[in-house]
Amino acid sequence: MQRKAWTYAPQFIVAILFVMFSCVSSFAGESENMLGADSVVRNQLVKKLGNEDDVRALCSGLKKCLDVDFRGCSAGDKHPWPHLKYDNEYCGVFREVVKRGFEPKPGVPMAEEVFARLGRRYRAVYENKGTLMLGENVINYLFDNMPFTADLINAYLGTNYELEYTSKNRRYFRGSNGRSLSGEFYWALQDSAGQKLGMRYMFFGYGHAKVLKWSLHGTAIAFLDMDETSDKHINYKLTAIVFPGNTVLNSIMQMQVFKNVVNDKIDHIVSDIKKSSGRYFGGDKEPMLNNAKLKSFDNVQYVIDFENVVNGAPWRLGDFEKLKKEREKQRLESVPIKVDDTRIQTK
Repeated sequence: MQRKAWTYAPQFIVAILFVMFSCVSSFAGESENMLGADSVVRNQLVKKLGNEDDVRALCSGLKKCLDVDFRGCSAGDKHPWPHLKYDNEYCGVFREVVKRGFEPKPGVPMAEEVFARLGRRYRAVYENKGTLMLGENVINYLFDNMPFTADLINAYLGTNYELEYTSKNRRYFRGSNGRSLSGEFYWALQDSAGQKLGMRYMFFGYGHAKVLKWSLHGTAIAFLDMDETSDKHINYKLTAIVFPGNTVLNSIMQMQVFKNVVNDKIDHIVSDIKKSSGRYFGGDKEPMLNNAKLKSFDNVQYVIDFENVVNGAPWRLGDFEKLKKEREKQRLESVPIKVDDTRIQTK
C-alpha cells in the first residue's frame, strides 16, 4: 500500500550517499608542468580543485574519453595517466553523465569537481536496487522537504537524523544520521536522463563515515533512477561511484566484506525508517502531535500538506517553494478587519 513508507525515500537514499561517499579522497600523482595554457585560467583551475593532480585528472579524462579540451588545461595536463586503460568501461561513466544532461563546460556548477573525480585512477562502484511502496507524488514531496522528513523520523524514534538545505535553490544540502555518517551534497541533475525524463537524479558530494576501524572521508557521484510501476509502487536503482585514494584502499573497497559492512549500515537506517513509518501508518499519531519541534507553525502546515499528498494531491519538485511564496504573498496582501468606533452608538 502507498502508506507504508512515507519517510523511506529521501532518508534511505541519503543514507546510501553517506556511506558511498565515505571513501578517502587523498590522491597521489605526478605533477605536470604547464605547456601552452593560459596561466591565469589554469591557476584558477588549480585553486578550485585544490591540487595539480585533480587538474590532470579533469583534463586527461575529458580529452581521452570525450575529446573535450577543457578551458585552462595545458598540453601536459591532458597526458593520460600511465597504466590506466581509457576503455569503454572507464569512459562509459563520462558518457553517461553527459547523456543525462550534465555538461563539461566552465560555468556549469561543480563541473570541474565532478569530471576531476571521474578522471581519477581508482574507482569502486556500488549498486542498490529495490521497491518503494509509495507513489511518485509522495516521493516528490519528501525530496522537496527533507528537513521535515528527518524531523518526523526523530519524533518517532528519538533519533538525531539531520537534513537541511544549504542554498536558496535547495540544490545543496547536508545531513547526518546522528551517529557515524555525515555529508554535504549537490543535487546536480533533477528529472533528467537524456531522452528519458522523470525521476532521474544525479548527486555529487563529500562524506564522512566510520567503517570498521577506518575513519573515512571523500567524494562520490551517485545516480538515482526511479520508475513508477503503479500509483503505489516505485522501482529504484542507485549507483554510486566512489574514488579510493590509492591501490590499497581500492583493493579494500572492492572486497565483499567491506561491501557487507556498507550494506549493514544501510540496513540499520532502513530499519529505523520502517519502524517510524510503521507506527505512523498503524495509527500512532501521538509522537508527531507531542513532539515540540513538530508543533512549530511551519511544521504543522507541513503535516497538513504531506497528508494531502498521501491522500492523492499532486506534487512536483519545486512546489514547496512555489507554495511558500504564494502563502507569503497572501499573508502580506491580507487586510485586517477594522472596526469603526465612531459608528458605534450607545443607548
